[in-house]
Amino acid sequence: MLKFLKSLFESQRPRFSIGARVNRFNKGSIDRLDGRVMAQTDEGVLVDWPRYGSGWEQPHMLCLQV
Repeated sequence: MLKFLKSLFESQRPRFSIGARVNRFNKGSIDRLDGRVMAQTDEGVLVDWPRYGSGWEQPHMLCLQV
């Protein structure tokens, strides 16, 4: 029970698989679409965007495309 309660307060970084398609949220709206995850480290996620080239993003700003 204590382990469960502790897990509610721990911040966990989202993990993305290589090749996953993602969108980026910024200030409550999607500002970049159709990115492909190239790599992920403890510092961030390397995403290749079709219109913007490659760049490092914070994992909490990305969402998977369904």
